[in-house]
Amino acid sequence: MYTVRTRTTSPHYRKGEFSVLRRFSDFLWLFETLTANNPGVIVPPVPDKHPFGRFQDTFIETRRLALQRAVTKITAHPVLQLDPDLRMFLESDHFATDSKNRRAEFQQEAGNKGLLSSWTGPKFVEQDDWFDSRRAFLDSLESQLKSLSKSLETASKARLDMATSMTDFASSVSALSDSDLGSAMCAVLARLSDLAHQEKEANEEQAKAEVVNLLNLSDEYVRFIASVRLAFAGRIKSYERWQMAEKEVTRLRGVREKARQQGKLGDRGPQSLAEIGDVSDTINGSDRNSDPFTGMGIS
Repeated sequence: MYTVRTRTTSPHYRKGEFSVLRRFSDFLWLFETLTANNPGVIVPPVPDKHPFGRFQDTFIETRRLALQRAVTKITAHPVLQLDPDLRMFLESDHFATDSKNRRAEFQQEAGNKGLLSSWTGPKFVEQDDWFDSRRAFLDSLESQLKSLSKSLETASKARLDMATSMTDFASSVSALSDSDLGSAMCAVLARLSDLAHQEKEANEEQAKAEVVNLLNLSDEYVRFIASVRLAFAGRIKSYERWQMAEKEVTRLRGVREKARQQGKLGDRGPQSLAEIGDVSDTINGSDRNSDPFTGMGIS
């Protein structure tokens, strides 16, 4: 459970400062909902299940920082900061019920679109060289990041193995320092045991730093690449909706023309034109304001 504290000057919120409790699954809901609400927008990703489970003492703090970075970037986005589901996430005191109702609305909308979604039009063929080049760049970058993560994890594991070996070595030397080898020799062995313990702690700290700072950063970039791909996929969905709309307009015009030729148009003339206009119209986004969020904290 996380406490999300918000400070904002936005008039869309009831208060200027407020806090709520949210589970990790609620952050996943936020990402999925914002992605569905804003096709074509790159939504900053929240962390997935942590793949590096060897350091449970640093896991909670690492995830908290990743969640805070994600939500801070979301609230700074000129489009996402005005999404009503973000406002619900940040200030609702009954989020479990509200999010459940929103999920039911999504399912109902998906059901209403079922007939159109079953239609398969022409296959989308990318015509823009820029998108092709960006996709190739992302594929290459993702491969390099995954290779980097694998190398870092191998190095981290080696450091942990070294720390374990140093622990065994320090224990052995410490046992020798308690023997009757002479005071001078025992003092040297005791000092060597202390140095071995320090080396063990240094290896563990270095391994943890590699996970917290490098592995998690690499993982975050990989998740951003996935978000970019989702935004690119929005172009394909827009193309499909455009094709479905054109098909529907053609059908409605055909029905209108057939009725006109048969002399059955009559009073339905204005209504049929309105139906054609409803399908043809596009919805423009509202104006965006500057960033009203002055503070975002997760603990």
